[in-house]
Amino acid sequence: MLALGTAKTNSGVIISVRDSGPGLTPEGAERLFEAFFTTKPGGLGMDLSICRSIIDAHGGCLWASANEPRGAVFQFTLPA
Repeated sequence: MLALGTAKTNSGVIISVRDSGPGLTPEGAERLFEAFFTTKPGGLGMDLSICRSIIDAHGGCLWASANEPRGAVFQFTLPA
């Protein structure tokens, strides 16, 4: 399952992407946004690092957390 959500905040918008996959390991959650860290055999580990730098450059914030009962939630904010 993949679910997308949007909401207006006092200062902008928040976008969320939820999945029901295997979720995040404790090590993965800590290093998720590091350049070249990947959990995939053929992965480069650049996507989330690049996403975070683009969102940061636009005054936003990107983070991830567990989606209960399984999966992950990626959320980011952008100012209005």
